[in-house]
Amino acid sequence: MPRLHVGLISSPCLAGPSRLSRASSKSALNREAPNRDPRRNASTSSTSTTQDADWRSWLKRASSFNMIQDGSGKGKALLFAGLGSYPHTPYSPTQSSLQIWESASEALLNPDATIGYWPKGMEEFADALRGGIGIRGWLRGWVEGRSLDELMRRADVTAAFILTSSIAILASAQETAGSSSLLPRGTMYLAGHGFIGTLTALVAADRLDLPTGVRLAMMYASLSPSPSSLPHLKPKFLSTVMSARQFHSLSGPSYTVPHVNSDEDAESPDSSAERKRAMQLILDEVHGMQKGWWDKGGEEWAAPAIINSSKILVLSGTQMAVLDAIERLEVMGLANPVIDIPQPCPYHTRLMEHAIPKFRETLSLCHFRDPDPHDAQMHAGTVGPIILDPMATHPMGSIRSSLLPHLTEQLRWHKTLSRLYKYPSTDIDTFHTIGRGARGLGIMLRGEIKRRYKGAEEIKVEEFGVKPGESDREKLIRKAVA
Repeated sequence: MPRLHVGLISSPCLAGPSRLSRASSKSALNREAPNRDPRRNASTSSTSTTQDADWRSWLKRASSFNMIQDGSGKGKALLFAGLGSYPHTPYSPTQSSLQIWESASEALLNPDATIGYWPKGMEEFADALRGGIGIRGWLRGWVEGRSLDELMRRADVTAAFILTSSIAILASAQETAGSSSLLPRGTMYLAGHGFIGTLTALVAADRLDLPTGVRLAMMYASLSPSPSSLPHLKPKFLSTVMSARQFHSLSGPSYTVPHVNSDEDAESPDSSAERKRAMQLILDEVHGMQKGWWDKGGEEWAAPAIINSSKILVLSGTQMAVLDAIERLEVMGLANPVIDIPQPCPYHTRLMEHAIPKFRETLSLCHFRDPDPHDAQMHAGTVGPIILDPMATHPMGSIRSSLLPHLTEQLRWHKTLSRLYKYPSTDIDTFHTIGRGARGLGIMLRGEIKRRYKGAEEIKVEEFGVKPGESDREKLIRKAVA
């Protein structure tokens, strides 16, 4: 049996092109109570021609390095599930994957004063009430027999499970294939959905060790959803997946463009533009409602927290504000609610600004292996996989600076992935969704790739470490993106 190497690729990622928008984002995070027009928070502005040129030139330069190629000349991109996914226990465990589960389980039960991690409410897992020492690898059985609502009542444990399950799947594949690397051969890009998915990518690429990764995931999911100074208010929060009902024209909102046939292999440039306009109309309407909430004191608030595709977004915020936004979008015929997502906090909205100081301190205490542009291995052409930042939609730079915006800034998942496939010629030919929990990401991505221009190079979306079958939840997602 080959020896397990968690993130053997130890050379740093190549730093991506700089962006002025990141500087403004960091300055916004340094203000504890920003007083600005909420319309300025919209992150839907188009990328300039210069920035697109910088991105394309950077990709061309990066692809010239030795990126664990599989001989086909094309690479792979791995996609990791986030906290909003439905977790599943991986099938066919191996000795290597069981070691991963045992390591993560032990880490969650033991404090780490270095980063300020202290186990809370973990007696049932540690068996402390009966004087035992706990069950080895107990985390692997966490989701069995529990509904999603039950799992999210302990979102901290569920977050650690989601991260560990993805790493365990990679470890099983590594052992089965007899590979010396945790990542499949040909891996060029890693992208994680949200904070938990990004942490998973960091662990897989050996930028962060597994024990710290699961502890940090647990701390993120344990953050307070509201300021500690206002416990008596106890606001209720809601996160809802919304699907664009139909395509609208900005020049004439009363006219609609029919849905694109999901069986078509491609679409015309005109229909592609209409799809972009449909999402823009939804975002503009929500941003318009934000001004009214802001004028009333901002106690009620909702925002387009996540843009998953050209048709799918997630609204998060206080319950009343989200319900008002849903009603407005339905009345206007812009979007329909698909499913509510149980979340411990209204992540990716300004409602989490109170958590920035504490979480910034936590991240400052963690040991990340940031890319070093002066590293000799980089100049030798042996850089590791590129980790994409789904907030900035570019390759990740400073890890701490990239993780903090996951509290308050919009998650631009669709734009991040579209940079890899929107051009007719790409340097990847396959997206791998890791684990069954990431299946929904693959469903949405297939819908987007089908609508590429005719003549574009083929890009496949394949599942990695998943048995055949589809849950009711996944059928809902497929119906929404069809």
